[in-house]
Amino acid sequence: MKRLAAVLLLVSAAAGPVLIHGPAAARPLGDASAAKVPTHRELICAHVEAAAGDHDLPVAFLTRLIWRESSFRPGVVSPKGAQGIAQFMPATAAERGLADPFEPEAAIDAAASFLTDLRRAFGNLGLAAAAYNGGPNRVADWLSGSGGLPAETQRFVSFITGRAAGDWKGSAESGPVADPRESARPVRCASVVAALAAPARVVPAVGPAPTAPWGAQVAGHFSKDRALAIYARLQQRYEDVLAGRPAMVVGTRNRSRGAAVFFNVRVPAETQEAAGDVCARLKKAGAACIVRKS
Repeated sequence: MKRLAAVLLLVSAAAGPVLIHGPAAARPLGDASAAKVPTHRELICAHVEAAAGDHDLPVAFLTRLIWRESSFRPGVVSPKGAQGIAQFMPATAAERGLADPFEPEAAIDAAASFLTDLRRAFGNLGLAAAAYNGGPNRVADWLSGSGGLPAETQRFVSFITGRAAGDWKGSAESGPVADPRESARPVRCASVVAALAAPARVVPAVGPAPTAPWGAQVAGHFSKDRALAIYARLQQRYEDVLAGRPAMVVGTRNRSRGAAVFFNVRVPAETQEAAGDVCARLKKAGAACIVRKS
């Protein structure tokens, strides 16, 4: 009951003040002062903010994790069998004492509790996110050098924290001191979700186009705008490799295909080895890539 009261309080605060009228003060239909019914997203955000407060987690961190897992859909089941809004595997749900993974409030609270334990075990939120997605044993093997971290988990950590998984690797006290996606001011779940749910758009580069002697070629098209749009989508899909990397566009002509210019999009690199490293990481994640000299 206490949790329900807290959730209703959060939802009411988000919706604005609600006026209470006695029976004699009947209002006509359509009165704008009637209480606003919270949307599904508002209810889920209220649960997220309550769980984050109860378990001392950043609101943005927990919001992004739950959104990444299910896009706030309580009834979703993954191809691997993960269930509910927080995507618990049945065995993990049983271990955590979660009776119904499809009940949003309980599942979100269980996820926050699990993340707190994982942070305590591995030392920081980045490794906790990795263990939540890939499993604690796999992360422990990766930290000890006896195993690797799946590309899916690397993308998961990058999406949740804004940093590559390797940036969090090390001793219990290592890792970024602050998450760049957290600000000094309190972050609301609704504002994080609004940004996540907004359609992707291509942001034009500011300043001179990047150039480099080598490049990891990942896209191309006869339309420069289309080529850059393809690269923007690749940046979203392979955030852990391409996030923050500018596009180097190289125009070429192949006489066998006519006189039209073909626009190749490459990740700029100073050396052949650096370009090869980018390609290796992309290929491991399932993308096509080839090293080219500029």
